[in-house]
Amino acid sequence: MFGRVKELAPVPLAAPETPALRQARIRIIVVLALVAMGCAFFAELRSLTGRFALPVMGGLIVFLAVQVPIWVRAKNRADDDFLMNGSAGDE
Repeated sequence: MFGRVKELAPVPLAAPETPALRQARIRIIVVLALVAMGCAFFAELRSLTGRFALPVMGGLIVFLAVQVPIWVRAKNRADDDFLMNGSAGDE
């Protein structure tokens, strides 16, 4: 399916992913999974961590609020550089 989409696109869909961008993407995915698990099993998290459950969840959400815009900007900059110059930037 994706091969067909790539054939129809007149330009590359995205820049090759640099190691830094890949690590940031993986961090975001892991923290999103932790937030989802924390929401699904908040009672268990609270029994394990006591009153620190809410600050732990808040810290994960604050991490996402900071990291996601930084990653999106870096990814968009790398994509723009790749599409305009034909090479990925060092991020």
